[in-house]
Amino acid sequence: MKRYAPAAILWILGMFLLSACGSRGEEEELQRVTLDEVEVLEIDHGSTTLFVETADVEALEVSLLRSGSSAGAVVDQTDNRVKISLDNDITRMLNIGRIPQLRVKIPADYAGKVEIDGSSGKVTGTGLQNHSLQVKGKSGNISLAFTRLNNDVDVSATSGNVNIQLDEETPDATWVLQSGSGRRSIAVPLQDRNESNRKTEGRTGDGEHEVKLKTSSGNISIK
Repeated sequence: MKRYAPAAILWILGMFLLSACGSRGEEEELQRVTLDEVEVLEIDHGSTTLFVETADVEALEVSLLRSGSSAGAVVDQTDNRVKISLDNDITRMLNIGRIPQLRVKIPADYAGKVEIDGSSGKVTGTGLQNHSLQVKGKSGNISLAFTRLNNDVDVSATSGNVNIQLDEETPDATWVLQSGSGRRSIAVPLQDRNESNRKTEGRTGDGEHEVKLKTSSGNISIK
């Protein structure tokens, strides 16, 4: 049996002790940024769970529920682009059972583009409307609820499932659903429906907005 070096054992113990000390309390920081003249809002949530919401707020609101010792959210603004990301912190990876949650509230009158990128973090969107939306994920599930689907949507995931919920009976959209080994389920009646082994296409309403949903092994559901 291999023996670990004493220094390595001490380092591992030290990291877990640091994690335990930092998990005693949770803090939530709140940052506000106006989106006047901002054309692109970029959210890079990594492996952290993301909750994004369109809300009746005057400015973008970013908050991170975290343990007291872990790093926080970073909001950078350059010209017409705002980027939200997370500081890297090893105590976040070791803080089992207290995984941070990133919450983003987008003003309802924001009509720019929202780009979301993550790895294993789950994405949940509620009340979505007005802005175009692009979501890229790997193993985390992506669940998006739209109050009104009035812009383009592009969602891709590797092994994560994609779930879309619509408040409208007949949104004006052209649909393209692609999956590798995953299942596809759509409860909205499609006009000009075209079905193949890995793709479902069709139109609802006037088909004005383009909705692309793609997974490798995950399932796709629209209801």
